[in-house]
Amino acid sequence: MEDHELLTIGKMSKINGISEQTLRLYDKMGLLSPCSVNHETGYRYYNIKQCAQLDMIQYMKALGMNLTQIKECFDTKDVRKLREVLTLQKENLEHQIEELHYAKRAVERAIESYRRYDAAPEDDTFILEYMHSRRIFCFDTKINCYSYDMERYDHILRSLKKNYVLHNLPISYFCNVGSILRKEQFVQKKLYATEVFLFIEDDFEVDSGVEVIPEGMYMCLYCDGFAKEEEDLMKLMEYIHTYNYEVTGDCISEVLIEFPTFTNYDRNAIFKLQVPVIQKNKIGY
Repeated sequence: MEDHELLTIGKMSKINGISEQTLRLYDKMGLLSPCSVNHETGYRYYNIKQCAQLDMIQYMKALGMNLTQIKECFDTKDVRKLREVLTLQKENLEHQIEELHYAKRAVERAIESYRRYDAAPEDDTFILEYMHSRRIFCFDTKINCYSYDMERYDHILRSLKKNYVLHNLPISYFCNVGSILRKEQFVQKKLYATEVFLFIEDDFEVDSGVEVIPEGMYMCLYCDGFAKEEEDLMKLMEYIHTYNYEVTGDCISEVLIEFPTFTNYDRNAIFKLQVPVIQKNKIGY
């Protein structure tokens, strides 16, 4: 081998756009070793033809393979092993894409919630608002949300997060949750709700627990904080009765946004109380 065919580690690093430290790592792992080492100086030399193997390492890394997997493929010299690793990597990527999809939608929902908060009316302002249909996943805690304090609420939220159906969802989904006060309880002015929910996408598939909140006109009241939720629910019930509306479905209490908590014990949130209604004296009723 002629001297002009040899490349120092620095030259090999430069022409391939990788660090000398990376080349030393590849040598240590047995992935790509210098073709010659000067035992007196310790200098490492590579042949330009070794760039082909280096390109293959970089290519396999770009496919998502780690160095251990690449080394195993090189050692076995078995193309089938490479195919097996790539098939597994494809499945991993599909799983990551699915997770990123849900994460992106959760971020979009959070941004939309902040916009709704900015546009919300002042406290104790009732507003009749058209709402699109929404899909939710419901979980019955068997515990009345309105008969316990915040400590119990946090236990309820833990149980929702641990539900096996939801374990792949990003944590951001759990900042936009809520509870359902069923129609029969609401019209009787009973604060009894054992079901909690979170919003899910149309492509979120599950065998049970999914409901659709129907589109329609909803009487809404924004509620500033957990401490006012029960009081504001009673106000909503009285308002609907006073102004001759008929409740046509379940009332949901949606955590619109949850603010950053700056102490160890406080939860700060804005709720949107909403119940579907029609006016009894509406023409054609």
